[in-house]
Amino acid sequence: MNDLLIYISLGLLLLLMVLSSIFYHKFRIWKLIIFIFIGISYGLLYYFDQWLTFLPVDVVKSYFPYALYFFVVLYGITFKNKIKVTQNLTDYDFFELEKELDETKSTSELLRLRYISTISLLSEGLIFYDEDLSGLFVTEQFLQITNSKENTISMENYVSQIHKDDQQSFLQILKKANKKNPTYEMKYRIQRNGGYVWVEEKGKVFEFDKKNQIIGVVRGIDIKLFPDTAIHEIDSLPQEPQLYQYLNQIMKETEPFYLIMIHLTNVPDINSRFGREVGNLMIAEYIKKMRYHFAKDVNSIFRITGIQFALIIKEQRKYDILYRALQSGGELVNLALNIGGIQQIVYPNLGIIKHDPWSTYSMNELFNLSNKALNEAITNIKRNYSIFGE
Repeated sequence: MNDLLIYISLGLLLLLMVLSSIFYHKFRIWKLIIFIFIGISYGLLYYFDQWLTFLPVDVVKSYFPYALYFFVVLYGITFKNKIKVTQNLTDYDFFELEKELDETKSTSELLRLRYISTISLLSEGLIFYDEDLSGLFVTEQFLQITNSKENTISMENYVSQIHKDDQQSFLQILKKANKKNPTYEMKYRIQRNGGYVWVEEKGKVFEFDKKNQIIGVVRGIDIKLFPDTAIHEIDSLPQEPQLYQYLNQIMKETEPFYLIMIHLTNVPDINSRFGREVGNLMIAEYIKKMRYHFAKDVNSIFRITGIQFALIIKEQRKYDILYRALQSGGELVNLALNIGGIQQIVYPNLGIIKHDPWSTYSMNELFNLSNKALNEAITNIKRNYSIFGE
Protein backbone atom coordinates (compact mmCIF):
# COMPACT_ATOMS: atom_id res chain seq x y z
CA MET A 1 0.00 0.00 0.00
CA ASN A 2 2.85 2.38 0.86
CA ASP A 3 4.51 1.70 -2.51
CA LEU A 4 1.24 2.49 -4.31
CA LEU A 5 1.02 5.89 -2.61
CA ILE A 6 4.59 6.62 -3.59
CA TYR A 7 3.85 5.79 -7.26
CA ILE A 8 0.71 7.95 -7.16
CA SER A 9 2.69 10.86 -5.65
CA LEU A 10 5.41 10.57 -8.30
CA GLY A 11 2.74 10.54 -11.00
CA LEU A 12 1.07 13.64 -9.52
CA LEU A 13 4.40 15.47 -9.45
CA LEU A 14 4.98 14.67 -13.10
CA LEU A 15 1.39 15.57 -14.06
CA LEU A 16 1.44 18.93 -12.24
CA MET A 17 4.79 19.83 -13.78
CA VAL A 18 3.66 19.00 -17.32
CA LEU A 19 0.26 20.73 -17.00
CA SER A 20 1.89 23.85 -15.60
CA SER A 21 4.17 24.04 -18.64
CA ILE A 22 1.29 23.44 -21.07
CA PHE A 23 -1.20 25.88 -19.53
CA TYR A 24 1.18 28.77 -18.91
CA HIS A 25 3.79 28.23 -21.66
CA LYS A 26 6.59 28.53 -19.14
CA PHE A 27 8.79 25.72 -17.92
CA ARG A 28 10.08 25.86 -14.35
CA ILE A 29 13.62 24.48 -14.08
CA TRP A 30 13.44 24.14 -10.29
CA LYS A 31 10.50 21.76 -10.58
CA LEU A 32 12.40 19.53 -13.00
CA ILE A 33 15.46 19.50 -10.72
CA ILE A 34 13.34 18.49 -7.71
CA PHE A 35 11.56 15.76 -9.71
CA ILE A 36 14.85 14.30 -10.96
CA PHE A 37 16.30 14.40 -7.42
CA ILE A 38 13.23 12.59 -5.99
CA GLY A 39 13.34 9.98 -8.76
CA ILE A 40 17.02 9.24 -8.20
CA SER A 41 16.50 9.10 -4.43
CA TYR A 42 13.62 6.65 -4.85
CA GLY A 43 15.65 4.37 -7.11
CA LEU A 44 18.63 4.32 -4.73
CA LEU A 45 16.51 3.70 -1.59
CA TYR A 46 14.31 0.94 -2.98
CA TYR A 47 16.44 -0.79 -5.64
CA PHE A 48 20.11 -0.02 -4.92
CA ASP A 49 20.08 0.35 -1.15
CA GLN A 50 23.23 -1.77 -0.92
CA TRP A 51 25.16 1.24 -2.27
CA LEU A 52 24.03 3.45 0.64
CA THR A 53 26.17 1.89 3.35
CA PHE A 54 26.83 5.30 4.87
CA LEU A 55 23.10 5.96 5.57
CA PRO A 56 20.53 4.36 7.88
CA VAL A 57 18.43 3.21 4.93
CA ASP A 58 15.42 2.01 6.96
CA VAL A 59 15.12 5.35 8.76
CA VAL A 60 15.39 7.32 5.50
CA LYS A 61 12.76 5.09 3.88
CA SER A 62 10.34 5.80 6.71
CA TYR A 63 10.63 9.58 6.13
CA PHE A 64 10.80 9.48 2.32
CA PRO A 65 6.99 9.25 1.72
CA TYR A 66 6.41 12.33 3.91
CA ALA A 67 9.02 14.33 1.95
CA LEU A 68 7.34 13.15 -1.25
CA TYR A 69 3.88 14.27 -0.04
CA PHE A 70 5.36 17.68 0.87
CA PHE A 71 6.62 18.25 -2.67
CA VAL A 72 3.25 17.17 -4.10
CA VAL A 73 1.56 19.82 -1.94
CA LEU A 74 4.21 22.41 -3.01
CA TYR A 75 3.63 21.68 -6.73
CA GLY A 76 -0.12 21.90 -6.13
CA ILE A 77 0.08 25.24 -4.31
CA THR A 78 2.18 26.88 -7.03
CA PHE A 79 -0.13 25.50 -9.70
CA LYS A 80 -3.23 26.78 -7.87
CA ASN A 81 -1.72 30.24 -7.44
CA LYS A 82 -1.40 30.52 -11.20
CA ILE A 83 -5.01 29.43 -11.64
CA LYS A 84 -6.14 32.17 -9.25
CA VAL A 85 -4.66 34.83 -11.52
CA THR A 86 -7.14 33.93 -14.24
CA GLN A 87 -10.02 33.06 -11.93
CA ASN A 88 -9.97 36.51 -10.33
CA LEU A 89 -10.53 38.30 -13.67
CA THR A 90 -14.19 39.37 -13.90
CA ASP A 91 -16.20 40.87 -16.75
CA TYR A 92 -15.56 44.29 -15.22
CA ASP A 93 -11.81 43.64 -15.32
CA PHE A 94 -12.02 42.77 -19.01
CA PHE A 95 -14.10 45.91 -19.62
CA GLU A 96 -11.44 48.06 -17.92
CA LEU A 97 -8.68 46.41 -19.95
CA GLU A 98 -10.57 47.06 -23.20
CA LYS A 99 -11.16 50.68 -22.15
CA GLU A 100 -7.45 51.16 -21.39
CA LEU A 101 -6.52 49.56 -24.72
CA ASP A 102 -8.89 51.90 -26.61
CA GLU A 103 -7.39 54.94 -24.83
CA THR A 104 -3.88 53.78 -25.72
CA LYS A 105 -4.87 53.27 -29.36
CA SER A 106 -6.48 56.71 -29.46
CA THR A 107 -3.39 58.38 -27.99
CA SER A 108 -1.15 56.50 -30.41
CA GLU A 109 -3.29 57.54 -33.38
CA LEU A 110 -3.28 61.18 -32.24
CA LEU A 111 0.52 61.16 -31.94
CA ARG A 112 0.78 59.58 -35.39
CA LEU A 113 -1.44 62.23 -37.00
CA ARG A 114 0.36 65.05 -35.21
CA TYR A 115 3.70 63.72 -36.40
CA ILE A 116 2.52 63.38 -40.00
CA SER A 117 1.06 66.91 -39.92
CA THR A 118 4.29 68.31 -38.47
CA ILE A 119 6.32 66.70 -41.26
CA SER A 120 4.10 68.32 -43.89
CA LEU A 121 4.83 71.77 -42.42
CA LEU A 122 8.62 71.38 -42.59
CA SER A 123 10.67 72.75 -45.45
CA GLU A 124 13.52 70.39 -44.57
CA GLY A 125 13.57 66.76 -45.63
CA LEU A 126 13.62 63.93 -43.11
CA ILE A 127 15.57 60.68 -43.32
CA PHE A 128 14.66 57.66 -41.18
CA TYR A 129 17.49 55.15 -41.22
CA ASP A 130 16.92 51.43 -40.67
CA GLU A 131 18.30 50.15 -37.37
CA ASP A 132 20.99 48.14 -39.18
CA LEU A 133 21.70 50.98 -41.67
CA SER A 134 20.67 48.73 -44.55
CA GLY A 135 18.21 51.25 -45.92
CA LEU A 136 16.28 54.45 -45.26
CA PHE A 137 12.93 56.15 -45.71
CA VAL A 138 12.74 59.80 -46.85
CA THR A 139 9.91 62.33 -46.84
CA GLU A 140 8.44 64.22 -49.79
CA GLN A 141 10.44 67.34 -48.91
CA PHE A 142 13.65 65.35 -49.31
CA LEU A 143 12.48 64.14 -52.73
CA GLN A 144 12.00 67.78 -53.76
CA ILE A 145 15.54 68.68 -52.64
CA THR A 146 17.11 65.85 -54.64
CA ASN A 147 14.44 65.73 -57.37
CA SER A 148 14.13 61.96 -56.87
CA LYS A 149 11.04 59.74 -56.73
CA GLU A 150 11.53 56.79 -54.35
CA ASN A 151 10.71 57.23 -50.65
CA THR A 152 12.32 53.94 -49.67
CA ILE A 153 15.96 53.55 -50.67
CA SER A 154 18.59 50.95 -49.87
CA MET A 155 21.72 52.30 -48.22
CA GLU A 156 23.81 51.05 -51.13
CA ASN A 157 21.74 53.03 -53.64
CA TYR A 158 21.70 56.13 -51.46
CA VAL A 159 25.47 56.11 -51.01
CA SER A 160 25.87 55.70 -54.77
CA GLN A 161 23.99 59.00 -55.25
CA ILE A 162 26.49 60.82 -53.00
CA HIS A 163 29.64 62.29 -54.55
CA LYS A 164 32.39 59.66 -54.46
CA ASP A 165 34.69 62.01 -52.51
CA ASP A 166 32.04 62.39 -49.79
CA GLN A 167 30.91 58.76 -49.45
CA GLN A 168 33.52 57.59 -46.95
CA SER A 169 33.02 60.62 -44.69
CA PHE A 170 29.23 60.13 -44.81
CA LEU A 171 29.44 56.47 -43.77
CA GLN A 172 32.00 57.11 -41.03
CA ILE A 173 29.88 59.82 -39.40
CA LEU A 174 26.77 57.63 -39.46
CA LYS A 175 28.57 54.62 -37.96
CA LYS A 176 30.06 56.74 -35.16
CA ALA A 177 26.62 58.00 -34.11
CA ASN A 178 25.52 56.18 -30.93
CA LYS A 179 24.08 56.79 -27.46
CA LYS A 180 27.34 58.36 -26.24
CA ASN A 181 27.50 60.63 -29.31
CA PRO A 182 23.79 61.05 -30.09
CA THR A 183 24.00 64.03 -32.46
CA TYR A 184 25.89 64.58 -35.67
CA GLU A 185 26.18 67.17 -38.42
CA MET A 186 27.66 66.80 -41.90
CA LYS A 187 27.64 68.32 -45.37
CA TYR A 188 27.90 66.34 -48.57
CA ARG A 189 27.06 66.47 -52.26
CA ILE A 190 24.19 64.44 -53.67
CA GLN A 191 22.96 63.93 -57.22
CA ARG A 192 20.30 66.16 -58.70
CA ASN A 193 19.35 66.32 -62.38
CA GLY A 194 22.65 64.85 -63.52
CA GLY A 195 24.78 67.11 -61.31
CA TYR A 196 25.46 67.51 -57.61
CA VAL A 197 24.06 69.85 -54.97
CA TRP A 198 25.31 70.44 -51.45
CA VAL A 199 23.08 69.41 -48.55
CA GLU A 200 23.48 69.71 -44.80
CA GLU A 201 22.29 66.86 -42.59
CA LYS A 202 21.79 67.07 -38.84
CA GLY A 203 20.86 63.87 -37.06
CA LYS A 204 19.91 62.38 -33.72
CA VAL A 205 20.25 58.87 -32.30
CA PHE A 206 17.66 57.48 -29.91
CA GLU A 207 17.06 54.00 -28.50
CA PHE A 208 13.90 51.97 -29.04
CA ASP A 209 13.44 48.35 -28.04
CA LYS A 210 17.17 48.16 -27.15
CA LYS A 211 18.14 49.15 -30.69
CA ASN A 212 19.57 52.44 -31.96
CA GLN A 213 17.40 54.47 -34.32
CA ILE A 214 18.70 57.41 -36.39
CA ILE A 215 16.67 60.28 -37.80
CA GLY A 216 18.23 63.03 -39.92
CA VAL A 217 17.04 66.48 -41.04
CA VAL A 218 18.33 67.54 -44.47
CA ARG A 219 18.28 70.97 -46.10
CA GLY A 220 19.76 72.13 -49.35
CA ILE A 221 22.58 74.68 -49.22
CA ASP A 222 23.08 75.20 -52.93
CA ILE A 223 22.40 78.95 -53.31
CA LYS A 224 21.39 78.68 -56.97
CA LEU A 225 18.75 75.99 -56.38
CA PHE A 226 17.69 76.86 -52.84
CA PRO A 227 17.82 80.66 -52.42
CA ASP A 228 15.93 80.47 -49.11
CA THR A 229 18.69 78.30 -47.66
CA ALA A 230 21.72 80.45 -48.49
CA ILE A 231 24.63 80.20 -46.06
CA HIS A 232 23.29 81.93 -42.98
CA GLU A 233 26.62 82.15 -41.19
CA ILE A 234 27.95 84.44 -43.94
CA ASP A 235 24.81 86.30 -45.00
CA SER A 236 23.92 87.24 -41.43
CA LEU A 237 27.23 89.02 -40.79
CA PRO A 238 27.09 92.82 -40.51
CA GLN A 239 29.24 94.65 -43.03
CA GLU A 240 31.57 97.66 -43.16
CA PRO A 241 28.93 100.36 -42.46
CA GLN A 242 27.86 98.47 -39.33
CA LEU A 243 31.53 98.17 -38.33
CA TYR A 244 31.90 101.99 -38.44
CA GLN A 245 28.79 102.36 -36.29
CA TYR A 246 30.09 99.84 -33.77
CA LEU A 247 33.55 101.46 -33.66
CA ASN A 248 31.98 104.88 -33.14
CA GLN A 249 30.10 103.47 -30.18
CA ILE A 250 32.87 101.56 -28.40
CA MET A 251 35.51 104.27 -28.95
CA LYS A 252 33.50 106.45 -26.58
CA GLU A 253 33.81 103.85 -23.84
CA THR A 254 36.64 103.68 -21.31
CA GLU A 255 37.56 100.05 -21.95
CA PRO A 256 40.31 99.05 -24.40
CA PHE A 257 39.59 96.75 -27.34
CA TYR A 258 41.40 95.09 -30.24
CA LEU A 259 40.47 95.56 -33.89
CA ILE A 260 41.62 92.55 -35.92
CA MET A 261 41.48 92.32 -39.69
CA ILE A 262 41.35 88.73 -40.97
CA HIS A 263 42.18 87.80 -44.54
CA LEU A 264 41.44 84.17 -45.51
CA THR A 265 44.38 83.96 -47.85
CA ASN A 266 44.02 80.50 -49.36
CA VAL A 267 40.24 80.59 -49.96
CA PRO A 268 40.73 81.72 -53.61
CA ASP A 269 42.86 78.61 -54.12
CA ILE A 270 40.10 76.47 -52.58
CA ASN A 271 37.59 78.14 -54.93
CA SER A 272 39.69 77.35 -57.98
CA ARG A 273 40.22 73.73 -56.95
CA PHE A 274 36.79 72.77 -55.60
CA GLY A 275 34.40 75.54 -56.64
CA ARG A 276 33.11 78.71 -55.03
CA GLU A 277 30.39 76.80 -53.17
CA VAL A 278 33.03 74.83 -51.27
CA GLY A 279 34.93 78.03 -50.55
CA ASN A 280 31.80 79.63 -49.12
CA LEU A 281 31.17 76.60 -46.94
CA MET A 282 34.76 76.74 -45.69
CA ILE A 283 34.36 80.46 -44.88
CA ALA A 284 31.12 79.74 -43.02
CA GLU A 285 32.74 77.00 -40.93
CA TYR A 286 35.72 79.24 -40.18
CA ILE A 287 33.51 82.14 -39.08
CA LYS A 288 31.43 79.79 -36.94
CA LYS A 289 34.51 78.58 -35.07
CA MET A 290 35.99 82.07 -34.68
CA ARG A 291 32.66 83.30 -33.33
CA TYR A 292 32.60 80.40 -30.86
CA HIS A 293 36.09 81.09 -29.53
CA PHE A 294 36.30 84.88 -29.65
CA ALA A 295 32.91 86.52 -30.30
CA LYS A 296 30.35 84.27 -28.64
CA ASP A 297 28.74 86.95 -26.50
CA VAL A 298 28.43 89.86 -28.95
CA ASN A 299 27.96 90.20 -32.69
CA SER A 300 31.43 91.61 -33.30
CA ILE A 301 32.48 89.91 -36.55
CA PHE A 302 32.03 91.97 -39.73
CA ARG A 303 32.46 91.12 -43.40
CA ILE A 304 34.57 93.70 -45.23
CA THR A 305 35.08 91.92 -48.58
CA GLY A 306 34.53 88.40 -49.86
CA ILE A 307 37.47 86.96 -47.89
CA GLN A 308 38.28 89.76 -45.44
CA PHE A 309 36.61 90.07 -42.07
CA ALA A 310 36.96 92.32 -39.04
CA LEU A 311 36.87 90.97 -35.50
CA ILE A 312 36.60 93.11 -32.38
CA ILE A 313 37.73 91.60 -29.08
CA LYS A 314 37.00 93.48 -25.86
CA GLU A 315 38.07 90.82 -23.35
CA GLN A 316 41.79 90.65 -22.63
CA ARG A 317 41.54 86.95 -21.81
CA LYS A 318 40.19 86.11 -25.26
CA TYR A 319 42.85 88.21 -26.95
CA ASP A 320 45.56 86.42 -24.94
CA ILE A 321 44.21 83.09 -26.21
CA LEU A 322 44.31 84.38 -29.79
CA TYR A 323 47.83 85.75 -29.36
CA ARG A 324 49.16 82.44 -28.01
CA ALA A 325 47.50 80.61 -30.90
CA LEU A 326 49.14 82.97 -33.39
CA GLN A 327 52.57 82.46 -31.82
CA SER A 328 52.25 78.67 -31.84
CA GLY A 329 50.59 78.46 -35.24
CA GLY A 330 48.01 76.17 -33.67
CA GLU A 331 44.70 74.87 -34.95
CA LEU A 332 42.74 77.58 -33.15
CA VAL A 333 43.61 79.98 -35.98
CA ASN A 334 44.79 77.71 -38.80
CA LEU A 335 41.65 75.61 -38.88
CA ALA A 336 41.49 72.15 -40.45
CA LEU A 337 37.99 71.84 -41.95
CA ASN A 338 36.19 68.85 -43.41
CA ILE A 339 33.32 69.52 -45.80
CA GLY A 340 31.96 66.26 -47.17
CA GLY A 341 35.07 64.41 -48.26
CA ILE A 342 37.06 67.60 -48.86
CA GLN A 343 39.65 68.29 -46.16
CA GLN A 344 41.44 71.64 -46.19
CA ILE A 345 43.25 73.94 -43.77
CA VAL A 346 42.14 77.56 -43.95
CA TYR A 347 45.17 79.82 -43.48
CA PRO A 348 44.41 83.41 -42.44
CA ASN A 349 46.53 86.55 -42.24
CA LEU A 350 45.76 88.90 -39.37
CA GLY A 351 46.39 92.60 -38.81
CA ILE A 352 45.91 93.74 -35.21
CA ILE A 353 45.68 97.15 -33.57
CA LYS A 354 44.84 97.93 -29.96
CA HIS A 355 42.72 100.93 -28.99
CA ASP A 356 43.23 102.36 -25.51
CA PRO A 357 41.02 104.99 -23.85
CA TRP A 358 43.82 107.56 -24.28
CA SER A 359 44.42 106.81 -27.96
CA THR A 360 44.18 109.84 -30.26
CA TYR A 361 43.36 107.89 -33.44
CA SER A 362 40.16 108.75 -35.22
CA MET A 363 37.84 106.00 -36.38
CA ASN A 364 39.10 106.20 -39.99
CA GLU A 365 42.72 106.15 -38.82
CA LEU A 366 42.06 103.11 -36.66
CA PHE A 367 40.45 101.31 -39.59
CA ASN A 368 43.27 102.23 -41.99
CA LEU A 369 46.02 101.23 -39.51
CA SER A 370 44.43 97.83 -39.02
CA ASN A 371 44.44 97.35 -42.80
CA LYS A 372 48.06 98.45 -42.92
CA ALA A 373 48.95 95.83 -40.31
CA LEU A 374 47.05 93.25 -42.37
CA ASN A 375 49.01 94.11 -45.52
CA GLU A 376 52.24 93.70 -43.59
CA ALA A 377 51.10 90.27 -42.40
CA ILE A 378 50.24 89.20 -45.96
CA THR A 379 53.70 90.18 -47.25
CA ASN A 380 55.57 88.76 -44.24
CA ILE A 381 56.91 85.32 -45.10
CA LYS A 382 57.93 84.51 -41.49
CA ARG A 383 54.60 84.85 -39.72
CA ASN A 384 50.97 85.31 -40.67
CA TYR A 385 50.12 88.19 -38.33
CA SER A 386 51.21 91.73 -37.67
CA ILE A 387 50.50 93.88 -34.61
CA PHE A 388 50.60 97.62 -35.21
CA GLY A 389 53.19 99.31 -33.05
CA GLU A 390 55.35 96.20 -32.48
